[in-house]
Amino acid sequence: MSLASSFAELAITTVPRGDVLAQTTEVNTTGVRAWIEDNIVFTILVLIACVVLMGGLRGNLSKVVTVGGLSLVGMAYLGIATNTTAATGIGNWLLGLIGIQV
Repeated sequence: MSLASSFAELAITTVPRGDVLAQTTEVNTTGVRAWIEDNIVFTILVLIACVVLMGGLRGNLSKVVTVGGLSLVGMAYLGIATNTTAATGIGNWLLGLIGIQV
């Protein structure tokens, strides 16, 4: 089959119209979220550990405490954001602080 005959065949072939090319499945982000939780979070924890260890070796303890504390806050936020029951539990606890029982 030559290149010219391939072009001729493509030229006379009709492209199907309608929802043949449309996506029929529901689009969601659960796969992306699971991949981030499995891969990116571990990498971030390793990088934070390296920064804290290097800061400790250099004697820069204020940087170690700052990076370590902010990292814990960020990881706690990520843990709450990715778990709906944890977010609901924290919300109920915060409402309980001001006297609203859910």
